[in-house]
Amino acid sequence: MAMRNDESLGYYAPIEYDRSEKSYYYSDRNYSITEAPLNRSDSKELKNVISMLRQFTGFNHLSGIENIIHKLELIVFESRGEAKQIVQLEQVSTIPGQRWLDPLYNHIKEEEAITIQYAPFGKKADSVTISPYLLKEYDHRWYLYALNHSKGGLRTYGLERIIDMRKSLQKFHPIDNFNPDQYFYDIIGITIQKNAEKIKVKIKVIGNQVHYIKTKPLHISQVEIEKKPSYSIFQIEVIPNYELESTILSYGESIQILEPKSMITSMKKRIEKMYRAYK
Repeated sequence: MAMRNDESLGYYAPIEYDRSEKSYYYSDRNYSITEAPLNRSDSKELKNVISMLRQFTGFNHLSGIENIIHKLELIVFESRGEAKQIVQLEQVSTIPGQRWLDPLYNHIKEEEAITIQYAPFGKKADSVTISPYLLKEYDHRWYLYALNHSKGGLRTYGLERIIDMRKSLQKFHPIDNFNPDQYFYDIIGITIQKNAEKIKVKIKVIGNQVHYIKTKPLHISQVEIEKKPSYSIFQIEVIPNYELESTILSYGESIQILEPKSMITSMKKRIEKMYRAYK
């Protein structure tokens, strides 16, 4: 009789026993277990799942998920009313350039070359024919990795800087053995400078930030090579880029680069520019 009385199940089914037939039946002929309200635990869990699903509504080819989400939200609301929010995602509702996700997805899937009107920040728009390979999100922005037909080489295009897009009459140019996981393994962020090589970066982390860096490593290669009561020294092996420097600068005075000298020099220049901006 758990379906009738068990609060954890939440069905509260109108089940009665027929002694003459020695069987159970629904006293309410319109009752269906498939239409039973959610119990309180299910309602909370479903609401958390809905919040997470909303991260994937940017792609129009997943547009059906938006309708499903709305239905699930109604089920939660009708079953238990408004419940307090216990999960909040950092994802913003609209990411710049998001309208290009669906056409780009299809062009990549069908291996079609495209011509885009692209306007880099501070420059005039130009027409570029490319073979698109990969869409990548970083720091609430979408980027396209593609082969530039006229200049060659794999290049990065911010979707918010694309003004127009159309299918090209040129053939798609594949890149053999392009593996996104391997391509991005040695960097933080999205940019890789041409001919750049991987280096070992030693950083000194001071105070309570040590615990933060341990639980949220700067890079998958991070190892702790020295531990002291007031600080720790970590090492990562990465290809240096702008995002790496920006990530380290975001920790302020709690992080100091010890090696290599080339990166120390680069960071000093950026810090000096910041200092002059506040004089």
